[in-house]
Amino acid sequence: MGTAKMQREERRKTEELRSIMPNELREVFEEEDIEKTWEYLYKTFHFNISKWKVEYKAYLMESPRGITQMEAFARFGRANFQKPIDFILKRNLDYSETWFNLLKFIVKDKLKEKRKESRYRS
Repeated sequence: MGTAKMQREERRKTEELRSIMPNELREVFEEEDIEKTWEYLYKTFHFNISKWKVEYKAYLMESPRGITQMEAFARFGRANFQKPIDFILKRNLDYSETWFNLLKFIVKDKLKEKRKESRYRS
């Protein structure tokens, strides 16, 4: 493999591992919050969670090795739920923050506590 091709492959791998989650969310979002999100999607939008979980597990198994479960969930949700939720909420379909705003809503107490801690350290 040529040097340029190896560099492109290395860049591609680095891009795959780069988080798409906002920093403040990535710092507090945990595995337990994935389940809370599934529950919220069911209660609010009546998603068929059992079938979506099967698809998510398959997605997780195919994800690059260095991707956390939380990152994979964020990517899966953004790819699969972003546009339908925007459509339901009558938002611009190009609006890219809906999924992350939903995740932030799920962990709002953790985010509030993190911000509070940050103020005390300053």
